Amino acid sequence: MKFISISCFLFLCVNVFAQSVGELKGNVSSLIFLDKASVTLLKTSFTAITDNSGNFQIKNIPEGKYQLRISYIGYENFQQTIAIQTGKQTVLRATLTPFNSHLKEIVVTGTLKDVKKSESVTPVEVYTEKFFQRNPASNIFDALKNVNGVFADVDNGVSNTTDVQLNGLEGNYTMILIDGVPSMNGLAGTYALNTIPMSMIDRIEILKGASSTIYGSDAIAGVINIKTKNPTNAPRFSCNVSLTSMLAANADFTFAFKLKKASSLMSVSGESNNYRWDLNADNFMDVPLINRINFFNKWSFDRKENRVADIYARYLFEDRIGGEMHSAKVLRASSLYYSESIRTHQWQLGLHYQLPVHEKVMLQIDFSEHRQQANYGTNIFDGLQRNGFSQLSWSKKTDAVNELLLGVSYRVNYYCDNTGLSIDSISGHGKLLHIAGAFMEDELLLPKNNQLLIGVRFDYNNQSGPIFTPRINYKWHSNDELNTIRIGAGTGYRVPNLLNEGFAALNGSRQIIVKEKLNTEVALNTNASYARIQKLTSGILNAEVNAFYTYFFNFINPDYSEPGNIIYKNNKLGAMAAGFSLNADLTFNYPLKIGVGFTYSHVFAKEKNADDEIEKEIPTHSPPFVANFFLSYTFPAPQLSIDWTGNVVSPMLLSTVPNDFRPSHSPWFTIQNIQLTKKFNSGIEIYAGLKNFFNFMQKEPILRPFDPYNKNTSVDNPYNYRFDTTYGFTSTEGIKGFIGLRYSIQ
Repeated sequence: MKFISISCFLFLCVNVFAQSVGELKGNVSSLIFLDKASVTLLKTSFTAITDNSGNFQIKNIPEGKYQLRISYIGYENFQQTIAIQTGKQTVLRATLTPFNSHLKEIVVTGTLKDVKKSESVTPVEVYTEKFFQRNPASNIFDALKNVNGVFADVDNGVSNTTDVQLNGLEGNYTMILIDGVPSMNGLAGTYALNTIPMSMIDRIEILKGASSTIYGSDAIAGVINIKTKNPTNAPRFSCNVSLTSMLAANADFTFAFKLKKASSLMSVSGESNNYRWDLNADNFMDVPLINRINFFNKWSFDRKENRVADIYARYLFEDRIGGEMHSAKVLRASSLYYSESIRTHQWQLGLHYQLPVHEKVMLQIDFSEHRQQANYGTNIFDGLQRNGFSQLSWSKKTDAVNELLLGVSYRVNYYCDNTGLSIDSISGHGKLLHIAGAFMEDELLLPKNNQLLIGVRFDYNNQSGPIFTPRINYKWHSNDELNTIRIGAGTGYRVPNLLNEGFAALNGSRQIIVKEKLNTEVALNTNASYARIQKLTSGILNAEVNAFYTYFFNFINPDYSEPGNIIYKNNKLGAMAAGFSLNADLTFNYPLKIGVGFTYSHVFAKEKNADDEIEKEIPTHSPPFVANFFLSYTFPAPQLSIDWTGNVVSPMLLSTVPNDFRPSHSPWFTIQNIQLTKKFNSGIEIYAGLKNFFNFMQKEPILRPFDPYNKNTSVDNPYNYRFDTTYGFTSTEGIKGFIGLRYSIQ
């Protein structure tokens, strides 16, 4: 009897144990099934290895929730929360992402055609939302600060006007596109990157080097193409809200929905900063007060043969004011307190449409308007800019070797204001600019992994006459596609516009002087790059080395040498920008990723001195060396990640005045940031961190801030200093904390 009791007890224990465990089985693949991938339930002893079909199975797992991690050499780790239920089998299918998956991303900026990044003849850099989340920003200008080869420069210490330099060249030599449309130039370009919210962006494509053959005027240094989100695959709802320790708040909300054969995406973004800070004690606000709201709506329609049909609309309103701590919005343009205030209204409406014909023919139509009312001290500014753009392009692979691209385009820019900058006799150009163009490219697929692209463009505009811009690009890759060489050469041009970003034409402390009619700037650009993908036992290394050279046959650069003036004139002696860059990122099999990059550039213009000798003149606000880095690590079980980002900037020439007591060059400085992000299974992410945690602040960005209207220049002023705001090169905010929340519903 005792034996029977013990047997029954043991049978019940075994039966209870058997019923309290479950089973996990699954399959691991990428483009192929992955053999010998490691499958682990973290913080347990349960592991498995996949077979040659990518299958695995783990038995007798106690009921509960677990963190599953799958790792395989050359692929990013897959991690997911799974639930094991008693007596049931949990089935999982996991798709791993190769470390070099960014090479398979589709890019359009280099050739106007959808091609994989690895197959593009021109080197196009792609930055996705995930990259920018390492150092969260409310707008593109702040986000680009950690991109190699890009220097985000502050031109004005009061209103915080900015520009973005590529390879050492000022922002007015870079074309800014939204979905391939050049709507951000002239007056609109002065604040373009500050006003575009991150919520509407899918990715940013950067093409460095002369691109006028495809895009026409303004694309000498390169192109920044902002690709907006696709309504068909965007999350149904997503939001991102944040607050800094300086009480600047930002909120982005995105909605996506489908109505029969149409998909729509709506984005609403707002930013508010209404607290005055003066950490450097100069009686001027460190950053302007800002209230900004941005609406974006995009519709995509389902059509036969997957033809494209998108319409979009965007509206922006911004009100900002910077200046003395006691200045008020009701006292704009008052001589009592110095301020620079800007009210901006921007709207844009456009269409991308593939014609219903057998060939691939794309039509783009876009219209935008930018209206600005501002004051710079007591100077009242009222400007209006309208841009129209249309383009028709046809592409076809004609045979096994040739793929043709043909297109025609027309741009019209209208600009007027109350300052005379749009009067031809003063600025060198009139109110209305027409540019009609035609372009052609042939991409040749040659034997032994060689590709060649030959392109030419002909433009005619009513101010500069006919302009011819050719280009040629060559690419070679190894059989395993781990080595790639790209070489390119082409010409670029830019029609002068005093209101392009970087020109600082709207300035309350200096007067604009145009000594002669400004001619078209023309430049020759060459570049070469070598990219290597190195597979390691612990991960994979992506590295790329670039060299670039640009020569200007006519160069227009603002001259700040005379106190109180900004002088513009033609420089037919020429100018040059040359340098090299290195970019590398290392992704480990475990959740660690490290990236580093630097760019060295040497930029100078040729000028005649007082003895009629030619000498080199270095432009202001152009640092020869800029480096960027990031380090990201994820703690798997708690789903907690840490991101450390930063840049290092070498000394640059600043716009000083004669006998200036301030240094003529900026110091070496670094801006570094750290962030912690906690992910929850519900789709919520909470992030917090510090920006500029070394607390670097520029010293004395404003000359004579205590006398902004030069009322007391005869008192204790032996060198006849005047109020000046053009010395600033970076923010004076100092260290600041931030906290935010992201949430999305797929």
